[in-house]
Amino acid sequence: MKKIILITISLFFLSFLSLSCRKEITINETGTDNEGITAGTTAAVILKDISLNDGSFDNIIDNANNISIKMPYTVIVNGQTVVISSTDDLQTVEDILDASDVDIDSIQIVFPVTIILPDYTEVVVHNQTELNTYVAQSTDENEADEDIECIDFVYPVNIQVYNTITEQRQDLTIFNDEELQDIINDLDSNIVINFSFPVKLKLHDGSEITVYDLNEMITVINLHKDDCDEDDDNDYNDDDCASCSTQQLITVLTTCPSWQIDELERHDTDLESQYIDYFLTFLSNGSLTVTNGTQTYTGQWHTNDTGTAITLQIDLTSLPDFSGTWILEEIKQDGQDNKIKLEIDDNNKMKLISTCP
Repeated sequence: MKKIILITISLFFLSFLSLSCRKEITINETGTDNEGITAGTTAAVILKDISLNDGSFDNIIDNANNISIKMPYTVIVNGQTVVISSTDDLQTVEDILDASDVDIDSIQIVFPVTIILPDYTEVVVHNQTELNTYVAQSTDENEADEDIECIDFVYPVNIQVYNTITEQRQDLTIFNDEELQDIINDLDSNIVINFSFPVKLKLHDGSEITVYDLNEMITVINLHKDDCDEDDDNDYNDDDCASCSTQQLITVLTTCPSWQIDELERHDTDLESQYIDYFLTFLSNGSLTVTNGTQTYTGQWHTNDTGTAITLQIDLTSLPDFSGTWILEEIKQDGQDNKIKLEIDDNNKMKLISTCP
């Protein structure tokens, strides 16, 4: 069920091209060169892929890379009702799931909801069984798909649409991926599109590249389309520290004078109850002190960035439950409340908490 888009366009030109741009269109009687992007060309395929709907951002809800759920909608997370009106609300869902590592997590979608397919077609689904049909058609976790997510256009961009039969041209302004997707999907053998250069492209790290012709644009897209982790999986925790740094970890650890063990799992056994009154102090010189009111233990700590993960090495011979090379999973700072989540693997996890300025 494709959404209806109103377009101001002459009926004569509409017989050759159906477009979705929401702008007044000026028809020029002069022609243009036939060079440009036509249906089925390499450039057309790349532009189609770069403008597909990315459905992975809400995998915490639907577990599907190729579809997303249209906002607003309501979910029930571990018994709590959450209205999803923006991507910020997805963080609320994650916070509820992260509140405890020992409970059984559940997310229930309140149906009906509208899902958005890769080409922005919208479909109303009435229950989980219907949704599962579309989820099953999605690519598996971290499986290669057509969607290009690591590079995108800096909108708006201007294009010209030329009809080789009528020799008429449209000047259009494109404001988002959805509009570009509609343009590419409506190409046929009689239509040629050209970009008005220069055009800016945005990389995954936020930096921008300016390109000055079609060949350069396609080259840059191909060069950078695989630069990032597209996060096409259902592990909602694995990107919590996408922007963390070793310096941030060092600063947080040493700024707070003491840390407590909120959760500790070693070899799939919960141990936090044994360390309720233990306080950890990370000093800037790399020394570590642990006290429990009657005893004091000393050791060493240091951080490392392997390129794929940030680690915290703790060496406490007298407290082996704390020792190990811990991978940083999350740093969360909310006012004076600080939390650091670490893990070695699925059976060895630790959460440190502290209240400090």
